[in-house]
Amino acid sequence: MNASTQRFTLFAAILLASVTAACNSGTTVVGPPPPPPMGNFSNASLKGQYAFSMTGTELCGLNPGFPSFFTRAGSFTADGNGHISGGLEDVNVCAGVFTLQFTNSTYSIGADGRGKLTLKNSTGTTNYSITLTSATQGVVAQTDVNSTATGSFQRQNPAAFSNPAIAGGYVFDFAGINVRLNPESVIGRFTADGAGGINTNTGLFDSNEAGTPSNQQLFPAGAFYQIDTNGDGTNFGRGTANIAGHNFAFYIVDGTRLKLLGTNFPAALSGEAFAQQNMSFSDASVNSGLAFLIGGSSSTGPIATAGRFTADGAGKVSEIFLDENNNGGLTLLPSQGGTVTGTYTVDANGLGGGTATWTDSNAGTFSFIFYLISPTQAVFQETDGGITSDGTFLTQTAGPISPASLAGDFAFVWTGVSSDEEDFVGQMKLTSASGNNASGIMDFNEFRTGTQFFDIQFKGPLTITAPGTGPNTLSVTTNFPSARTFDFTAYAVDSNAVFLVGAEAGTDPNRVRVIAGSLSRQP
Repeated sequence: MNASTQRFTLFAAILLASVTAACNSGTTVVGPPPPPPMGNFSNASLKGQYAFSMTGTELCGLNPGFPSFFTRAGSFTADGNGHISGGLEDVNVCAGVFTLQFTNSTYSIGADGRGKLTLKNSTGTTNYSITLTSATQGVVAQTDVNSTATGSFQRQNPAAFSNPAIAGGYVFDFAGINVRLNPESVIGRFTADGAGGINTNTGLFDSNEAGTPSNQQLFPAGAFYQIDTNGDGTNFGRGTANIAGHNFAFYIVDGTRLKLLGTNFPAALSGEAFAQQNMSFSDASVNSGLAFLIGGSSSTGPIATAGRFTADGAGKVSEIFLDENNNGGLTLLPSQGGTVTGTYTVDANGLGGGTATWTDSNAGTFSFIFYLISPTQAVFQETDGGITSDGTFLTQTAGPISPASLAGDFAFVWTGVSSDEEDFVGQMKLTSASGNNASGIMDFNEFRTGTQFFDIQFKGPLTITAPGTGPNTLSVTTNFPSARTFDFTAYAVDSNAVFLVGAEAGTDPNRVRVIAGSLSRQP
């Protein structure tokens, strides 16, 4: 699986969009017993060290009743028999930034890859629902009364727990809140020298604070990275860094991927860095169909956007489709009766930065910046006024995509905002049959009501519009504890990954108005 598919969208600013106090009386709802799970997963599938990162919302003990954005990142070791034998995490919560060790923690994995994870440290116990996409990675949602979050985890390579393992170019994407408590997205790239130094002459970033882009900037002085020397580095892959003027704790997945948590409290940024392909990038580097998913906030509330476009390798963009849910208001490109044209430019310095712009004859102009990880993937940020939104784009299969090519089992994670944050994780089965060809089971956390839902079954149709590379539709309905439908526009990256953005208008306050996520194929 492509590394940045597993990043998903952090939606840091989405989580800030609601200021409604959560009631959080603490209700657990368990659905009727589902059919026995089918698959080849078990406790033995989760074995080794895994790095994780999550973002979400908590009730702040320093300000009771008021939801607060938080982040966590760390490492845990699973023994293959249901026990977490050790680990470490950094948390950035309303009370500050803390580094905590895990003790006496447990997990369980069912045959379908769905499972539970319980992590204990000196401050208490946190609970998670997880779904494995493979033995090396998975997705996670926190299922506690006063905290909800989503994220991902990947198996670590302890041989990479050293400064020399982090060398060459890296592309990053961080999102969250800054010291002014405004939503902020920061994307860019840097060059690590393998000895803890970062070359500020090739360190570039674009910041977007509360909808105001900074334009491309050079790193300020003081950039570095350093593996911890107190044992946390060699044991857990932990280190500290200053990147684009922000301080971070990081955890190494391997030499190609880092998970980072901002430590400039009260700012709370979270994100990842990916090794950049060693090449000189140009317009010719971007020459394929590309699917994208981004999320964040606008001046009116949460926003999530998915779509696709084709870059011709010479600066022109065509076959542009976009589905945007801006606080329940839907925008589709092409607009009805409209036409869309676009261009892109890769920076002449060869470091992989670039811009893209497309204009719909009715809906207006949409502007973006990107940093290429390789010709097939990039981090992506919208720069239109009043919008702070970021995510990823990936090379899309040339198609065609059909129900038959998508048939199989998928892990998924969704993050949404209704009157407050809601997080979902589970497994979905897709078949090539007509009608209700999508079915599955999910757990989710509804922060507004303090309710955690487990083993909730759903079904519905995935409808593919030939050739399948444009917008498709997915609609799934739960029948317990009451009927609830989730409508998505679905953009297939390929037969192994699908981007989803909620296609509901904001007319019903009891339904999620803005929601987005991904499907990732299981083996």
